[in-house]
Amino acid sequence: MANQRPDLLARRLVRDMMIYTRGVKMRWVPLETVARRLVLKDANATSAALALAESEGWLTVKDGESLCLTDAGRQMAKL
Repeated sequence: MANQRPDLLARRLVRDMMIYTRGVKMRWVPLETVARRLVLKDANATSAALALAESEGWLTVKDGESLCLTDAGRQMAKL
């Protein structure tokens, strides 16, 4: 999806993380896994979405390669 809004993509990322981890706390997932599941091809859009999700406190990004949902991210994903 070219030119996808970062806020919408961030929410998709967080919701997919919730599904993939089944809401288990502190479960780290490789970014590559999420990107493959969501068919993310635009690196700039993905980076912007990750930065937004991290700034909102929905997930933690480690070394730009691993993602972990926060409590706030799990709550947002349930909405």
